[in-house]
Amino acid sequence: MAYIGAGRLDQPLEVLELRETSAGVWEWVAVRRAWGQVEQTAKTNLFSKVGVGARDAAIVLRRQHLTLHQALRWKGQHLFLTSITRRDRNHLDVAAALVDLVECRADADEGEDGTRFPGVLTEKYAKWDQPEPYSVNQLTYVLVTPKGIVLQRGGLTAVAGVNYEVQAAHTLDPYKNEYEIVRTEDL
Repeated sequence: MAYIGAGRLDQPLEVLELRETSAGVWEWVAVRRAWGQVEQTAKTNLFSKVGVGARDAAIVLRRQHLTLHQALRWKGQHLFLTSITRRDRNHLDVAAALVDLVECRADADEGEDGTRFPGVLTEKYAKWDQPEPYSVNQLTYVLVTPKGIVLQRGGLTAVAGVNYEVQAAHTLDPYKNEYEIVRTEDL
């Protein structure tokens, strides 16, 4: 265990919480600032159980109240928290995935009033089929959402303005939900 001097915690971070900022609109809101040491590693962070991972970041923070329901923002980048452990009596080690947020809207098939929320889109696989005489491409992604966001299987969810059918829901994780979403395109 390496000693962490106060001068090494020199990178500004924002601690984020998911909040309903207006009726039906959920956003990551900064609740406080923190100073930390952030290192992008060569590892892949498997923030999703059913999707592809993202670039990993190792963070050291002074000990504070922080849970996996929260997130961090560093240099404009969203850090999806995947583990928090005590390094020593004064510091925390935090593992996070560097991800891009996409704007989503639940129940897109029921009009414009669906809940709006930030999600993280990751790839699952691409499936190709050639029925005669057309080519069809079925795009399957995984949409990772904060735990409070619940999507209905079989419903449509707009992701970055494109509608996807929610095919499967993985909701047993206490900190996030993962949804397999599908869209079929003619080639």
